[in-house]
Amino acid sequence: MPRKCRKAQNKAYYEANKEKIKARDKAYRESNKEKKKAYNKAHYEANKEKEKAYSKAYYEANKEKAIVTKKAYYEANKEEMKAYQAAYRKANKEKKKAYNKAHYEANKEKVAAYNKANGPRRNATEAKRKALKIKNLPTQVRDCPIEKKRLYITYKLCALFTKATGVKHHVDHMWPLSDGGPHWSGNLQIITAEENLSKKDKVDPNIKATIQEMLKDIKYVN
Repeated sequence: MPRKCRKAQNKAYYEANKEKIKARDKAYRESNKEKKKAYNKAHYEANKEKEKAYSKAYYEANKEKAIVTKKAYYEANKEEMKAYQAAYRKANKEKKKAYNKAHYEANKEKVAAYNKANGPRRNATEAKRKALKIKNLPTQVRDCPIEKKRLYITYKLCALFTKATGVKHHVDHMWPLSDGGPHWSGNLQIITAEENLSKKDKVDPNIKATIQEMLKDIKYVN
């Protein structure tokens, strides 16, 4: 039988038995999971440099597609990915610490050059954000000891969450400072750094309206 005809026949057979074939393949993978994992590991170890070179070349040739695919997968499996990442970091805390230390030791000059190049920019960004916090501090709570204590406790709790879970947390302004949101305890929440960075400067209109209403009722004694 000519190759073209055989190919068409195989395609037709697959289309007619798609679900059955998928179920069979899935069952096979499940029953041979450990065997396949061991094979893949052994194959990778024996062809490490070749695999790395292939992966790098493929990524460079399909960079935009890879980014879109990765982002779409993450969005569709966000909770599962977060749980996996948190569990991985917790289970490999010492390993990660050792890797970071070794990486730093091996790249001291590079790290120093990066810090030198980006330090001023980072400091300027931090200074700008600090100035924005002061500017957006509601007049009703300026010099208010109760509010100062609440802010201190919120940031302290954030640091404790990071330490206790091994997952980086941020103090987030629900109504972003960049949008005119107040630097006020009633506008703060503690979320993971990942959530905060993906949130960017977005705000729920209902949250914004609620905070605006709450601000009208603040009557702290200075």
